[in-house]
Amino acid sequence: METKIEHWPPAFLSPVSKNERINSRGYDVIDFAETLCRITEDSIAGNVGDKLVLRDWQKELLINLYAENEDGLLKHRRALIGIPRKAGKSALLATLVLEQLLLGVNGGQIYSCAADKDQAKIIFKTVKRMIELEPELAAVLQTYRDVIYNPGTGTVYRALSSEAFTKEGLNSTFVAFDELHSQPNRELYDTMSLSMGARLEPMLVAITTAGTKYDSSGKESLCFQMYQRGVQLSKGEVEDPSFFFAWYQGDEKLNYKDEDNWRLANPSYGDILSSDDMKSASLLTPEAEFKTKRLNLWT
Repeated sequence: METKIEHWPPAFLSPVSKNERINSRGYDVIDFAETLCRITEDSIAGNVGDKLVLRDWQKELLINLYAENEDGLLKHRRALIGIPRKAGKSALLATLVLEQLLLGVNGGQIYSCAADKDQAKIIFKTVKRMIELEPELAAVLQTYRDVIYNPGTGTVYRALSSEAFTKEGLNSTFVAFDELHSQPNRELYDTMSLSMGARLEPMLVAITTAGTKYDSSGKESLCFQMYQRGVQLSKGEVEDPSFFFAWYQGDEKLNYKDEDNWRLANPSYGDILSSDDMKSASLLTPEAEFKTKRLNLWT
């Protein structure tokens, strides 16, 4: 009988077999994270410079995300992961970028993407700060204002936004999308997806909170469409083996101020997210915003 892991599984999870988990590269990513990645801001999770300690639910997430097929190749090419605020999203995405920078293929092209320039820089700055705090990383990786470079492999990392990006010369190996729900349209996402076509094992990972179901044009947003596809996948209603989906959310039938609902939606609840913080947010935040950002429910 398998040991029950706190805050795992999420409300929705795409299928990954036992053998695919056993052969997962997620174990190597976990080792990398806890050996070479450091906390970049003082918080409940620790102080600046402390080594990153992944929670059990984060480890399970990585084991499932990096599952391998029988042929030894990665199972997933695209991923949508939904977690509410204050769950370590930026640190997790930065860790995945760093692992690719250091241990990925030769000549890799890595990008972190967001709706605007400021949001796009969040992951970039976190990666840069992690490098500055860890001598082993700083000895290998070269950091500049807008680019991080691994001279040993020729791999480069840049941040892109929907406000300013070029379609020229992209041949991506790893793409990290921050807050996919904020994308004004699907242009940047489609561009980055197409840019991976010539790579053997590319991966696009989007980690986001929920948002509004419809974009500015009145159509269903890209992220909400992907969410619906992921729910179908997790229920076995459709098949899409290359798409990984994991989504934490509250129960729409429960009161949004119910502590059981907070616990259900937030894998960090009782750890780096306190009940006092949630109580305060529930009193000060408009209901619709609280539901999207704290309960990860679409409005």
